[in-house]
Amino acid sequence: MPRWSDPAPCDENERLFECPGCGTRLCSDRSSVTCERCGEPMQNLSVPRPE
Repeated sequence: MPRWSDPAPCDENERLFECPGCGTRLCSDRSSVTCERCGEPMQNLSVPRPE
């Protein structure tokens, strides 16, 4: 699988998102983002995982 460049760290008002389908990452200030490559909803990696 190709490796895309990682945009992290994001600006303080942006969140880091990752596509579960193709692995694309991007920073956005929106609360939800759809992957431009495959159309899947992207996961917000800026939210801490539950323990």
